[in-house]
Order: sequence, then C-alpha cells, then structure tokens
Amino acid sequence: MKLTVKIDFGGGREIKVGTFSEIARDTAFEFAGEFISSGLNPAPFRLSPGGGLKIYDHSGNMDTFGLFDDSLPDGWGRRIVDRMFMKREGRLPTITERLMCVGRSGKGALVYEPADEAADAANEAFDLAVLAEEAMAFDAGEAGNALLRLRKAGGSSGGARPKAYVGYNPNTGEVCAESPVLPTGFEHWIVKFNTRREGNAAGETEYRYYKAALAAGADVAPSRLVATNAGKFFMTRRFDRTDGGGRIHMASAAGLLHADFRVPGDEYALLFRLTDALTHDRSAKEELFRRACLNVVAHNRDDHLKNFSFLMDEKGRWALAPFYDFTRAEGPNGWQTLSVAGEGANPGVDDLRRLASDIGLDRSESEPILDRVVESCRGLQETKESK
Repeated sequence: MKLTVKIDFGGGREIKVGTFSEIARDTAFEFAGEFISSGLNPAPFRLSPGGGLKIYDHSGNMDTFGLFDDSLPDGWGRRIVDRMFMKREGRLPTITERLMCVGRSGKGALVYEPADEAADAANEAFDLAVLAEEAMAFDAGEAGNALLRLRKAGGSSGGARPKAYVGYNPNTGEVCAESPVLPTGFEHWIVKFNTRREGNAAGETEYRYYKAALAAGADVAPSRLVATNAGKFFMTRRFDRTDGGGRIHMASAAGLLHADFRVPGDEYALLFRLTDALTHDRSAKEELFRRACLNVVAHNRDDHLKNFSFLMDEKGRWALAPFYDFTRAEGPNGWQTLSVAGEGANPGVDDLRRLASDIGLDRSESEPILDRVVESCRGLQETKESK
C-alpha cells in the first residue's frame, strides 16, 4: 500500500510532497517532482528533497523518517489507535496504517491520503467532563463504548498524558470536535486530562509552570486552567494552526536530527547548533537559553528533543516554536534528559552559566535571563507531581 503525502498550508495552498510506502521491513519515500521544484525543505538534515527512492536507515530508533515519525501518534494517541485496530482487525496497524489514521488531523501541515477517518464528528459539541472521565477510564484499561470519540479527539496526539484536540471558544467556554474549519469564535486548542495515577493536581501544576514561564518572558502559547465536574485541566492553544484555518509545518528536534529522544545523553549545545542552523536568529538563541534555565531551575527533567520544535511557513522560513510541555517532571533515572555543559545528574545555575559561555552568549545577555527565571520560579510549589 502507498500513501500520498501532501503539505497543506490551508486556503487551497496544498502541494504533493511525494509517496510513502513500506518495503518488507523498511519504509521508503519518493519526492514528487513538483515538490522538488518548489524549493521547500521540510526535513533539511535527514530527508532533503531529491530524486530517487529513499529508504529509511533506522537511525534514531524511530519507526520511520523523522519527517513522518513526527506525525505518528505516540504515547496516548498510539494506545487509542492500537486498541481500535485490535478491535476492528484483530491485529496492530502497520506504519502506513498509522499514518492513514492521522490523515488530515495530525500535527503541523503534513496530510496523508487515503485516510482512515474516524467517525464524522465535525463540530460535534464535546462535554469536557464526560471526555475526561472516558479518557481516565481508557487510561486505566476500561475502554467502554468511548473508543470512537477518543479516537476522534486524541488519536493523532503524542505524549504520555491523555489529551484531546478540540475547538474551543475562549469567550464562552464551549468545546467542539476538532475540524479544519471551526465555527465562528472557536480556536484550535489542546486539552490535557489527568490520570488516576497522577491524581487531580497535574493540570494545576502545569498551569502554575505556564505562569512562571510567562513571568520569565518565555514564548508560550496562550493557556488556561479549565474547571469541570471531573476536575481542572490544562488547555493550550495550538501553534501549528492559524486563526484563519491555516496550517504551519512543525518538526521536532528529534525528528529533524533522527535522534533517540527516549534516553538521556544529548546536550543542550546540540539543540543550540540546530536552532542556529535553521533560524539564523540570535533572539532564538536567547529564547532557547531561557527555556534551558526554566527546565533546570524548575526541575523539568523531561526536556527531551521531542519537546523542542520548529515551525516552517509556506515560504520555507523556519522559526523556533513556542515553549511547551513545561511542568515538574523526572527524567530517565532522575537525570536531566538534555545535559547542561556536560552535567546531567544534577545541573544547576553554574552549569547554565557555562552553557551560556559555550554557546556564545555574553554575561550581559545571559545573566538577566537567568536572574529573571530564578525569580519567576520562586513561587512554584515543590510538589512531586509529574506528567
């Protein structure tokens, strides 16, 4: 089976990228001539446009090329898709079938045809409390009759915590199913639900961290803490969608580099080199240093390379995506997933200062950032909640 991959910026601005297929145990991709001539390069380091069939070399411990691996549901979304396939087909899906399940509903601007669409729920009203209870039950192994609704709401999502892509009206608080065109007043948002393991404080913890990031001057998407009968949940506006229904190509650092984000060992310095190469923007370097400081000072040790992303517009211009998934969390074996100037076990302020020097930030640039971060994080409660 072959998939047609397109990049859809919305408003009819859609270009065929090429054809995805599986050959034995390998995945392959061939760029379309029209895309090669477009000058766009959505994966400049590992899958640059060019002629001929390209075979994935299994680098980075990914399922396929990073360009498409970023589209694949993982964590929560993968569990939903796998359960759906087991119920329907009696087996797990192939990589091609996982991408078919993404269809037009995934992160960023890539779309996959043909799509294995969930039941049509365009603009269907969602009750967040009901959806949260269903997500919590599914997370605990109790699928019930909510599988199709959860598939529609969160079957393309990543990360471990239950979440849903929704249309949200910030003025009225109404929520509806995600779709390319939302009703007037609605925006594209993500809502993260709590789990029975975490308890009810996970959303409130992430919201406190969001407020600290704002106080530190970080670039973060507008977010809210929404209260329902089922608890309080963290919500954030999607930065891969525009107000007018447009889409923006999104690529994680892990996907761009074919890096295994699951194990510690990569350095923040690697992320800075990637940011320089893509954006050529010194302000992006300062913003990334601010995020490193926030993660270290506020004890977010789950700062892996899938939690840093970049956005490419329809003219091929790259920018650092807003800061996301910032909350108190432990890393593998308690380590900071991205080490700081060589320190992963217990990085601190002195290591951040060495990092600033290593990446070429003057003290006049780095010290105000570090001081502001330390001050903004003073109010965070030292809880042991994690995502």
